[in-house]
Amino acid sequence: MATQETVRFEAVRIHTDDLGRATRAYARLLGCPPERAGDDLVRFGLGRGAVELVPGTPGAQALRLACGTGTGAEAALAAARAARFGGLDVLVDPPLADTYGAASQRAELTPTRGGFLAVDHVVVNTTNPGRAIALWRDTLGVRLALDREFPARGLRMLFFRSAGVTLEVVSPIGAAAAGDDVQHGVAYRVAELARVRTRLLDDGFDVSTVRDGNKRGTLVATVRAGTEGVPTLLIEALPDDDGRG
Repeated sequence: MATQETVRFEAVRIHTDDLGRATRAYARLLGCPPERAGDDLVRFGLGRGAVELVPGTPGAQALRLACGTGTGAEAALAAARAARFGGLDVLVDPPLADTYGAASQRAELTPTRGGFLAVDHVVVNTTNPGRAIALWRDTLGVRLALDREFPARGLRMLFFRSAGVTLEVVSPIGAAAAGDDVQHGVAYRVAELARVRTRLLDDGFDVSTVRDGNKRGTLVATVRAGTEGVPTLLIEALPDDDGRG
């Protein structure tokens, strides 16, 4: 078992067949200009995590991680690559020694002018939660913050936390283990969800009504279009709660 975190979450990558269109859409969604824009990658940095747009099939997603600097990191990554990261599309950058772990230490998040604070969590669907634990916790050392079954929903949920961002792995209870894991969607932490929703509606986005989140003390709303086919959730943590939806 890994004794320390081998990787740190850096960004979610979203594929698009029209980089210009996607850039305009995500600039409107997130309420900020990209911090980097080129012919093969556009990056929007948030208080924790980032969104990167790259050419490809719309709706397809990937994870970008930074390699840790601890003993055994290379061996752990080699094992994860041999396991194909459970079938997920994962890129691993070289160590970022000057910033490694810094994101998870930030107490305060500064919103974009559009009210977005951070990537809150990335959802992955699996039929093999044991493989996910062996990969993310035991091989890569990412903290398993929660492993719980929700019988009323028919789901087992695993929360792996890295740099303040959660990889939420969802599995049907009792499902036969088969096939690759699939990255499903992205949830963003926002400030003043009602205000963010109004802004997005005024800008032509299709956004659901605000509702209670699955975790007590959160409010959520779903962006139903304009995200390059990526299921997108907005979360507000109410005062005295740092929860997730």
